[in-house]
Order: sequence, then C-alpha cells, then structure tokens
Amino acid sequence: MTMEILKGLLQGYLSSLLDEGVVNDRFNEIVCVNNTGERQCVVQRIETYFADVDTILAELSLDVDNSEVDFCKFASLAREIEDKSASIGAEHVRLACSDLIKAGDEMNKRVFFRSVLWVQHEFTSTKKKLDAFIQMERRIIRIERSKSSN
Repeated sequence: MTMEILKGLLQGYLSSLLDEGVVNDRFNEIVCVNNTGERQCVVQRIETYFADVDTILAELSLDVDNSEVDFCKFASLAREIEDKSASIGAEHVRLACSDLIKAGDEMNKRVFFRSVLWVQHEFTSTKKKLDAFIQMERRIIRIERSKSSN
C-alpha cells in the first residue's frame, strides 16, 4: 500500500471520528503532523491518555462499591477525566463526564453509579476507535522509517 493511500485512509478515518463527534477539533489539531517524530509523540500522547483514564476509572469503580461514598473525591476524579479528555479532544468522554460531575456535586449515589458506567462505556468505545487510529499511525511511522533508512 502506498504512503499516499495510507495517509488518505487515515485522514478519512479522522474525518469520520470528527463527524461522529467522538473527537473534536482539538484532537484534529494534535494529530495534524507531518514527520515521524511528531507522529510518534501523538501516539504516545494518546496512549498516555488511555493509561491515565483507565487508572482513574479503575479507582472510581473500586470506590463505587464502598458503602461510604466520598463524593468530593468522586467529583474530583470525574473532573480529572473531563480535563484529560478535553486536552486530547476526546469529546464523547468529555461530555459523558458532565453527568458524573453533577451527580458527585449533588451527592446523588444512584445517578453517580449509573454515570460511572456511562463514562466507562464512552471511554471504551472511544479507546477502540482511537486504537484503530494509532495502528494506522504506527504503520505510517514504520513505512517512513524504512524509507529513511534506505
């Protein structure tokens, strides 16, 4: 597959993610790079986002089972996910956090638990879609590296 075709497929996939609202223009700004080093940084940034949010969601999930709910802590963790999602342009996840934050602020345990599940769902869905994006980027990086070493 030629580099032009692969880059075109990647651009088309990015356009579909934008059209679906999975990501926003912030993500588009982050991923619009032209060289291998920048592409690798984008991949690392997305993977760091995945790891950070996975850790926060795991903490939320463990704490959800406690009978004593620390809503202040929950709301803070929800805001952290929202901030991380906004910084990378993960729009669906960012939007899902608003109900979670509101439930934490209102100390509504039932809504909070339901909202945690919704954020987890949106994050899992977004992660799957961005994993496909990362795989395409990695393929481009490998091709660019092999061309530069020849």
